[in-house]
Amino acid sequence: LAYNLIMISFSLDFWFKNRDVVETQEHYKSRWRSIWIMYLTMFLSSVGFSIVIMSVWPYLQEIDPTADASFLGWIIASYSIGQMLASPLFGLWSNYRPRREPLVISTAISVAANCLYAYVHVPHSHNKYYMLTARALVGFGAGNVAVVRSYIAGATSLTERTSAMANTSACQAVGFILGPVFQTCFTLIGEEGITWKLIHLQLNMYTAPVLFGALLGVINIILIFVIFREHRVDDMGRQCKSVNFEGEGTEGEGILFFLESLLFPF
Repeated sequence: LAYNLIMISFSLDFWFKNRDVVETQEHYKSRWRSIWIMYLTMFLSSVGFSIVIMSVWPYLQEIDPTADASFLGWIIASYSIGQMLASPLFGLWSNYRPRREPLVISTAISVAANCLYAYVHVPHSHNKYYMLTARALVGFGAGNVAVVRSYIAGATSLTERTSAMANTSACQAVGFILGPVFQTCFTLIGEEGITWKLIHLQLNMYTAPVLFGALLGVINIILIFVIFREHRVDDMGRQCKSVNFEGEGTEGEGILFFLESLLFPF
């Protein structure tokens, strides 16, 4: 009898320590604030692709007359190639480390790449290759889409997940649409624009959009640090203690996001 009582006591203690925590109102608000940050991150990743899509060719001809139409194709494709390579890497990273790390690093890469794009006119030769590198790095930074989708999938209940994933795709589509709109607004600056010789920066219709994108990226990083929190709930919406997936599910989900990134790089 004493042995049975000890075993029952041990079982109850184990259950109380490992059971799912009921979600509080504050946890619910924090969870959805973090999801909205993920919406913004997805939106900015899409804007990074489309915000310069209309001006790449005239800007390329201006900075490097040796560039031809075939090289333009490589510049456009470099974004997708960079994103395809980065998505499984960031996804794997987020399986073992806090998701804030790949989110911040990927966004910082995009910010640096946009700044590089604004300075591709400075070198005296091979400018087209600098532009190619800048666009590839922007795409590499946009590889955080795997992290965004996996976080939203793990931070929503079964009833919330469909609408949350639909909103994610909507933010992605809106980013693709508004990118050229932002580009059109910056055409008012003109091709000459303003030049700061001290820092060799030309602010014109070609560079202003990417600098605007870099500014949005910096704001996104700040929001990730200040507002974003790691959350995970089960299908019933109950708070789980572990943030990332562990055990047998980790490898399977890593393979799933790797295949998704290869088949659907956007």
